[in-house]
Amino acid sequence: MISIARKRQKREVESTIALINVVFLMLIFFLIAGTLAPPIDTGLAMIETEQSSPSPPPDALAVLEDGSLRFRGQPVTAAAYVEMRLQNDDAGDGTYRLVADRRLPATRLLEVVAALQEAGAGKIELVTERAAQ
Repeated sequence: MISIARKRQKREVESTIALINVVFLMLIFFLIAGTLAPPIDTGLAMIETEQSSPSPPPDALAVLEDGSLRFRGQPVTAAAYVEMRLQNDDAGDGTYRLVADRRLPATRLLEVVAALQEAGAGKIELVTERAAQ
């Protein structure tokens, strides 16, 4: 009897390219979504606290070590900052956020807070970062 060799059926190879494409698109999405919040001023070492309430990244006034004020990376005065926030209606609930450098003298911080209050700022919050434990 003559036997004819059967053709072996090739197994279909599962392509992982579709999965790689989906993961890549998710990576791009999260990279873009993560950069939507305005960055806090570079060169600023934030004050650390042991207990702080988690909140979204603030669009805050930064007070650098030398006492200069910056908003969105641009130099500004306390009065100009309050005026800009009032014109743009960014204050919303009247809360003004302040990010101070940890090397800033406390007397200068108090001067900045007083200047903001004189310019018409209502509630002023000091933004800190939670210390690593």
